[in-house]
Amino acid sequence: MNKTHTIILALVFAAMTIIMRLTPHPWNFSPMGALFLFSGFALPRRWMFLPLIALSATDVIIGTYQWQVMMIVYGTYSVMMFSAYYIRTQGYGMASVLGLSIGSAILFFITTNFAHWMFFGGYAHNASGLMSAYAAGIPFFRNSLLGYVFYSAVFFGVYELAKTPVLLKQKIRLDL
Repeated sequence: MNKTHTIILALVFAAMTIIMRLTPHPWNFSPMGALFLFSGFALPRRWMFLPLIALSATDVIIGTYQWQVMMIVYGTYSVMMFSAYYIRTQGYGMASVLGLSIGSAILFFITTNFAHWMFFGGYAHNASGLMSAYAAGIPFFRNSLLGYVFYSAVFFGVYELAKTPVLLKQKIRLDL
């Protein structure tokens, strides 16, 4: 699979991510995290802005929130993307994609709930308040984790299938 095909595939994934984020879905079960992971892994460096555009575009439509929290969200996604870029240089397999997906969901949970505690208010600024913020985020973490794992499996699975020479060269015959 050449770079052009990879970019086209990423554009399709980005469009799908935007649509999925803007249509009704279970809280935090979206392909956004997987788009950052896939982009960091598969795209040329000059194209890695693609998931940031998808995130920004949907944030403008959905609505923005406190700028400090937004910076932590965008920063966390960027760390995830560059972690995937690092995996690209080290070689990967499905186990590393699964590990990266789980680790990214955990990182997102930790950083965004900390930001919520720190900047939104509603929680005391002490250890008890922080633990309350994390406890309140647990129901959202489940869907986030499932979304990261599911959509990463889809994106990386489609990518691997698209790279398979047999599929690229084989013509499908339907015997009716």
